[in-house]
Amino acid sequence: MTSSSPPPRRATRWRRRLLAPLIYAAALLLILEEWLWDATQAVLARIPSWPVLVRLQRWVERLSPYAALAIFVAPTLLLLPVKVLALLSITHGHPTLGLAIVLVAKVLGTALVARIYALTRRSLLSLAWFQRYHDKLLDWKDRLTAQLHASAGWRQVQRLLLAMRTLLARLRARLSAEPPSPWTRMLRLFRRLAARMRKQPPPK
Repeated sequence: MTSSSPPPRRATRWRRRLLAPLIYAAALLLILEEWLWDATQAVLARIPSWPVLVRLQRWVERLSPYAALAIFVAPTLLLLPVKVLALLSITHGHPTLGLAIVLVAKVLGTALVARIYALTRRSLLSLAWFQRYHDKLLDWKDRLTAQLHASAGWRQVQRLLLAMRTLLARLRARLSAEPPSPWTRMLRLFRRLAARMRKQPPPK
């Protein structure tokens, strides 16, 4: 007597339902990581070219491969105690403080790692083993990205983001097209009167 097995289509359907939350979470995390990387790079690019920072960046660029590797790994190691402190804050009944510490550590860590990677990339890739694992990591990320782009979860997230951008664009267009309020008109009138009074010559 043989046991009946579920149809392949039904098993595939249940597998998709179970993996759907993971796909949604991976899609959101990937979007957040890419946005955070680009945002921190844009902020760092606006920092003035202070002589001290210029000399420090040039010094980092001239480091040897293993010294560059130590500088590259340093932010991750230095932020580990901060993340442990955040977990302790959450476990001791301070979730808001712990979450704030995690967010600040994430932003600062991403900014530092992104900038250090840009400065030490040439030295790091001169190490054969680092370049090998670097290429494998990028290949794995590309495959994961391709799978996410082909998933229904990713498409739904993209549709949601597109709808939010369209809504914000419509709100901005509507606000810019609306006539000014009476208070705004009155304020403009007072400004014009004050400007004319300043331009009039004083009485003799």
